[in-house]
Amino acid sequence: MASAYYIYCMGDEISDEELHQLISDAKESKSASDSVAPGAFDRAALSYDFRRPQRVNKDQSRRMESIHEQFARMFSATLSSNMRMVIDVDLAFCDQLVYQDFILSLENPCTAYSLTLEPHGGQAILAFSNEVIMAVVDRAFGGQGRGFTGDARALTPIEMNIINKLVTKIFADLEATWEPIARVEVAEVALETNPEFMQIAAPQDGVLVVGFEANAKSATGLIHICYPLSTLDMLLPRINPIPQGRVRRDPSHLERQQRALGKMKIPLEVEVARGSLPLADVATLQVGDVVKLDTSTEDAAIIFVGDRPKYFGRVGLQGSRRAVKITERIDPESEDLYR
Repeated sequence: MASAYYIYCMGDEISDEELHQLISDAKESKSASDSVAPGAFDRAALSYDFRRPQRVNKDQSRRMESIHEQFARMFSATLSSNMRMVIDVDLAFCDQLVYQDFILSLENPCTAYSLTLEPHGGQAILAFSNEVIMAVVDRAFGGQGRGFTGDARALTPIEMNIINKLVTKIFADLEATWEPIARVEVAEVALETNPEFMQIAAPQDGVLVVGFEANAKSATGLIHICYPLSTLDMLLPRINPIPQGRVRRDPSHLERQQRALGKMKIPLEVEVARGSLPLADVATLQVGDVVKLDTSTEDAAIIFVGDRPKYFGRVGLQGSRRAVKITERIDPESEDLYR
């Protein structure tokens, strides 16, 4: 701490007594400064990255994670139903960074959709890794759902049509996820393959990026949702921390949850008959051979919901489509007997 003394002469000269008093005051000030213990005014330095502004506090960040964990479960069901195979989608991270860094992290070409969240008017981006996109395309054309391992390429018009149908269902899941907090409607959707052309925020603006990891037997990839902080300005005040202790259930909230879950699609399978053969007989099977099964014509078919046997039924026709009539529910304790 330093002190400075300025002497202004306004026509009269300063007296010796006043000069000695000023010098004495200066010495006392310096002595007091030296007597302060070293480190008395020191504080622990906190690191702050100005390129990654932390405008979303920890409680809001945890709540965002909780919201998008629900979206991940709905996303997993939609993706599994579309690809007709088990796909696990898990929340990977929820991080704040600047928009330019997010754009540079995307592949080129990429498969990314810019969208507007009405009625607030904020924008966002849903981006898929090429591994996930090519696995969906491969499965749609009868493959095993393997990711593309060659050089990245843009989608053909036919492939875009397949992905657009899937993305429409994913946006419905996103709307259902946000519904308990704030009603949003996805609008003005546009597909972009070059990330540099997506300008929903200024390069140095803060964004919140939520990452998901999709895992299947033959492919693994990431999906990102990018929210500019300007988009979240209307939503963040409603994103309160998860309350601790006993929570009072709101009937209207439960009704919204049931309505949101009602949009989920779950695969159904019907097992008409089953049997077993010695391996030697299987090796000699030819076209035209008749295999006698262990199930009789009077036995009921087994209806699987997801991968669990839930009902017995009778198979038939309804108009020109095949149908099954549920006749009995399988006891939950007996489900393992019919796997």
